[in-house]
Amino acid sequence: MGADVKLAKRLEAVSVSPTLAVMMEAKALRERGVDVIDFGPGEPDFNSPDNVKRAGVAAIEANLTHYTDTAGIVELRRAIAARYRDGADWSADEVITGVGGKNVLFLLSMALLDPGDRVALYAPYWVSFPEQVRLCGAEPVVIPAREEDGFVPRAGALDGLGPLKAVILNSPCNPSGAVIPADEVARFGAWAERTGGMLISDETYDSFHYGPGAFTSFATLAGRLRDRLVLVNSLSKTYAMTGWRVGYALGPKRIIDAMKKIQSHDATHTAAVSQAAALEALKGPQESVAAMRAEYRRRRDAIVAALNGLRGIRCQTPPGSFYVFPNVTGAMQALKAPTSVEFGRRLMSEIGVATVPGEAFGTPGHVRISYALSLERIRAGMERMRTLLGSKDA
Repeated sequence: MGADVKLAKRLEAVSVSPTLAVMMEAKALRERGVDVIDFGPGEPDFNSPDNVKRAGVAAIEANLTHYTDTAGIVELRRAIAARYRDGADWSADEVITGVGGKNVLFLLSMALLDPGDRVALYAPYWVSFPEQVRLCGAEPVVIPAREEDGFVPRAGALDGLGPLKAVILNSPCNPSGAVIPADEVARFGAWAERTGGMLISDETYDSFHYGPGAFTSFATLAGRLRDRLVLVNSLSKTYAMTGWRVGYALGPKRIIDAMKKIQSHDATHTAAVSQAAALEALKGPQESVAAMRAEYRRRRDAIVAALNGLRGIRCQTPPGSFYVFPNVTGAMQALKAPTSVEFGRRLMSEIGVATVPGEAFGTPGHVRISYALSLERIRAGMERMRTLLGSKDA
């Protein structure tokens, strides 16, 4: 492209995904022969379940390789709706599938947001939330969630912020692992009823909730907030299907139809083969999900204990997701690193450990560490950090 050709101004407010940037930096180091222990990617280290892979192969052999409905095959949309039958009665016409949860959220932003609209987000937030809002010309209104409160978003923090078109919530949260409890879900519902604002609930990690108690989905509000709630999810994490790219949304038919209109001019639909695999994932055996959850919990407990033994780090035990989000301000001071970005660079360059800095999530002084890698690698990474930072009892 010639130097005189100007890019769209909307890109001036948007940065490249920091999580993908860390992944590419780690990849570059590995290509130079460095053994990098990569705590950066938000991707399961498990493979897709065998029954899901077989369904994909069978779809190819059956020539299910042509166009489908823009919203997705009706059998898949019915299976998605059935997943929430205990809390809601969404129909297939109130479901859309997309090319991963990120794509579905972007379709939703395009369908819902106008320039000048204000959208509340709680920090720490997933990296793409504010960028997608900005790409639509809307304004992200960032509300800090309190570390001493386990980073749980509180509905009361919305009071006094002025008109809001929507609030985007993520429970269990990437990056903090925070889970919104049932009473707070109800308070957000009351806010939507009182103000007319939209609730957008990203529940991508809902299968990885470790308690105490059961996970409360915002689907429980669907009966009273039918026109004010959109729920977004993905098969990427629950079924280790990141590369298949299948996400979905459930919500008011008017909004789902608007998302379909946009998708008809974008990706057209999710890949037909991926849809067939997704249908098997939802309707087939679920033992793989339980096994992953048990293993993630074991890793979580190990990594939290190890991090809390390191000088300058304190780490809460998150009730969900497969991330921890430790406070590293003490370790930053010890290394004379002025930001968690610089702290992460020191970990990468000096000991070959990759993390994602808290600035990417709107919460400096922290790093996101994924425990979606083997216990052996987790322990090796923690030992490298101990050699750099020292132990609390040393």
